[in-house]
Parts: sequence; C-alpha cells; structure tokens
Amino acid sequence: MTHDAKNQNEKLSKSGDEFAKDPLKDKIGTNLRQLYNTVVDEPVPDDFLALLEQADKGK
Repeated sequence: MTHDAKNQNEKLSKSGDEFAKDPLKDKIGTNLRQLYNTVVDEPVPDDFLALLEQADKGK
C-alpha cells in the first residue's frame, strides 16, 4: 500500500467514525422525539374513554 493510499484510508476511517458518533445519534434522537410527540398529541379514543368511565362506575 502506498503512503497516499494509507493516508486516504485513515481519513475515510476517521470521517466514518465521526459520522457514526454524533450525526446518527442526533438523527435517531430527533426521529424518536417526533414519533413520541405525535403519539402524545393523539386524542384518546372514545371507546377507551367509555371503558374507563364504566370502570370508574364499577368501583
């Protein structure tokens, strides 16, 4: 392997490490937050609310 090829491989390996550490973690975190917020913002289904009301009356 030539000296230039070795330097290029080292650069690629370092850039791959940097990509894998922060940007990917940031992307995953952002997507999980968006998914969580979407689920939290969904209304509670009427059928489930009726079931909870029936359970409260049974106490």
